Amino acid sequence: MSIAYNGRTHVERSGATHSIDQTFARGLCHSAAPRTRFGRDALARPWHGHVEDLVLAACLADQCLDSQCEGSRAPWMYSLFKGTPAYPRFVHAIVAALPHSLRDSDGDHLRTLAGLMARDGDAQAADALRSFVWSQDFSASGIVGAAELTALDGMPAVVEMARRLGTVIQQDPEASVHLLGNLIDDSLSFETVVAELKWVAAGNAAVAAYIANKDNGDAIYARWDYSHSARQAGAWKRHQRFMDRNPVDTILAAASCKSSHHDQFQKFGSLACQEDLERVLERLRIESDPDACEKLLVVFYRAELTHLDDRICELASHSAPGVRAAAAMVMRRLADPRVRELARRRVGDAAFSSKSAWDLELFDLNYGPGDETLILAALDRQSVDGIEAYGLAYYAVQLCTEARSPALAGVALWVYHTCPCTICRRLAVEMLLEWDCLPAHIAAECRYDASDQLRALMHARS
Repeated sequence: MSIAYNGRTHVERSGATHSIDQTFARGLCHSAAPRTRFGRDALARPWHGHVEDLVLAACLADQCLDSQCEGSRAPWMYSLFKGTPAYPRFVHAIVAALPHSLRDSDGDHLRTLAGLMARDGDAQAADALRSFVWSQDFSASGIVGAAELTALDGMPAVVEMARRLGTVIQQDPEASVHLLGNLIDDSLSFETVVAELKWVAAGNAAVAAYIANKDNGDAIYARWDYSHSARQAGAWKRHQRFMDRNPVDTILAAASCKSSHHDQFQKFGSLACQEDLERVLERLRIESDPDACEKLLVVFYRAELTHLDDRICELASHSAPGVRAAAAMVMRRLADPRVRELARRRVGDAAFSSKSAWDLELFDLNYGPGDETLILAALDRQSVDGIEAYGLAYYAVQLCTEARSPALAGVALWVYHTCPCTICRRLAVEMLLEWDCLPAHIAAECRYDASDQLRALMHARS
């Protein structure tokens, strides 16, 4: 079986060549499911060895670009091998890898898979998860796999963890221990757990120490929340103090000071009146020092600009990269034919790459008919994967959602076929549906996508 990580690939079987979208080759590692092409019994088909290898690799290493944003892919991965002849091989590999899992996304992925198998009655996975958790040093700040185990064993596991952590607190009252909220997941009610632990604490000093530590922590967080609210309420006064200390003359002088920082200029711009902003523009029109020009441009990152000044447009072609980038950052917030011209020049340049992907943002308010051809040609020139593909796709799908032109369907399809992020892929599909441009084979694939939201969207439309 030949697997290509860019473009399209083919699978050789029984002398016939079956074309598979890139989403199958990368899908097990990124989004689309093997069931996309082969049905629910994919792992039972004659080519099961190849499919098994791909699915197993995606079980042992989390393939989410950012699982905090995308959510865990473990339940979806589990559905691919659960109840198939390949299951024994999978449980053996996952259990073997579990003792070596670390406090990272790969480890979280493995432990979630083990927990899912254990809750479905797999004794091997359950024993491995218990052994992994209970063998840890509870004096550490976090218990890895705690939530998966308490979801399996319920309150007895919570009580034992609280007892062990309470013992640590008894030995060192300043110790930082695992918070109760991190010991459990949605399978247990937090209020019920607290009530049970308080009942146990009446006869167990270690559990009582853990509960007291929790109550102290809650009080600290409550004070922090109150102070945070107070700080929010006093934001206007802080802004006024900042402007009192940083009038426009101070900002203009600071532009020539090498030790000044961009934050000062950006904050000033967000608070300044139009008269002060015009003063900054006047200085920018005559300023020749690149460092000063860049800082003065930063003033307009968050300022309310009413028009595109010729000087800003001129600085977008400056010899200093920092000045060029700052000018373009200002221009992206304005609708103006000159911004579209800059966008076409930059994205159409042979040097355009994932490192300059944000140049696509210049089109957001300035997209015009025909731009899609140039944009798609620039994207097609890229040989990217992983974070580089995401960098391009993020701005490409943002353009699709801003411009909302069916002419950008090819760009949305590029995102779908290339981006490893399930969120970007879903947004691209939503645009294609809005434009009535979603190919039937992609609609079928999306019914088995790694994204819960995308699967739900497609099933709701069927």
